[in-house]
Amino acid sequence: MALLWCSRIQVDRAYSKVVNVPTFLKKLMNITGMSEQWHTQIRRKR
Repeated sequence: MALLWCSRIQVDRAYSKVVNVPTFLKKLMNITGMSEQWHTQIRRKR
C-alpha cells in the first residue's frame, strides 16, 4: 500500500509540473483526445 501511495505522490508532482506548461498540456490533450472539461474537473478535485 505504501508503494502505491509513493507512486501516487510522484504522479501528482509530475502532473503539477505539466500543468505549469500549458502548451505541453494542450498538445497532450490533442494527442489523447481529452477535453477542456476533463482537465477542469481534475483541477477542481485538487
